Amino acid sequence: MLGILVCTDGTVLKAYSGEPGASGFEGFVPPVFDVSSYRSILSDYDALIKSSSDHRLISRQCWEKLRSLYRFNCYDGLVHSLDDIFPLSPSGTGDCCAPRLLSYAYGCGKKPLSLCEFFYGSGSLPHKSFQSPCDARCKPLLPSIIGLDIIYQDACIVVVNKPSGMLSIEGRGQDKQDCIASRVRSLFPSCIKQPCIHRLDQGTSGLMVLGLTKEAHDRLSLDFEQRRIHKEYEALVDGLILQDSGTIDLPIRLDVDNRPHQIVDFENGKNAVTQWEKLSIENRFGRKVTRLRLCPLTGRTHQIRVHCAYGLEHPILGDALYGEAPSGKIIRLMLQARILDFTHPQTGVLMHFELEKEF
Repeated sequence: MLGILVCTDGTVLKAYSGEPGASGFEGFVPPVFDVSSYRSILSDYDALIKSSSDHRLISRQCWEKLRSLYRFNCYDGLVHSLDDIFPLSPSGTGDCCAPRLLSYAYGCGKKPLSLCEFFYGSGSLPHKSFQSPCDARCKPLLPSIIGLDIIYQDACIVVVNKPSGMLSIEGRGQDKQDCIASRVRSLFPSCIKQPCIHRLDQGTSGLMVLGLTKEAHDRLSLDFEQRRIHKEYEALVDGLILQDSGTIDLPIRLDVDNRPHQIVDFENGKNAVTQWEKLSIENRFGRKVTRLRLCPLTGRTHQIRVHCAYGLEHPILGDALYGEAPSGKIIRLMLQARILDFTHPQTGVLMHFELEKEF
């Protein structure tokens, strides 16, 4: 596999996948480890592998030694080891084009603009065919290196998997400037000033679509406003819910004396409706919990959290605002935006995205 990365200053970098112990061909970026140390470990284990009856065990031990050498320069100027980013990664992780190119670019103080990988030669893939980063070894590294877990992108939109704990847009204060919007702007220099079309609470993880152009942003914003976007969340709530499904219809407004807390108010609250379905009853964190699928039909602030706490009377685990503060066992808000369906703002094609469950 060959890869090419173009940086914002016009620099073009090239890399190849595989042959991790090579010192690199002229004009190609080097591996992400010290080559002499890598060769020394290979030499030490070569004789052991040949003399051992358990080749698999020795090979695994060899990879554990080699893995400790891998270092990646990341978007934030920090250097992270392979074990930090992807513990228990399979052999060969970090030898693909994309991590090599991105690490080298960040290490030189450059900003990536565009990257592609393609297969060159004879083999199982078509000659000169463009390929996406491999799921097993390369793709798990990229979110940590570039600072964003990109699910899909084109010239108009980008769909990301927001991690729990990260803001969707900037807050007040210098310590609240790092967010999904700022990272998207950093990766896409032509992006509009505010690409966020919708938001997820800081503690909520999952799918977000952002508009890179004004036209895409405006079209999708209208679709959200007119409820033409389908969203599904998954949550773990405290306790046992006996019913199988239902609809929560409770109006919500901001508690002005206790921001950002939202309260149910039948007189002055805004209409808020959530459909829910019980998926399973589980024993988690030393207690009985219920796993729910939740589909908000409106988009009020903290809607799902309020509806679970006051509509179902079963708050989401880890919700310090509407339930119990996270304990040592529950390290996050157990709410994930798992499914997102919308019509592409330019092509009109129906887009469907679905994540694996995180908890």
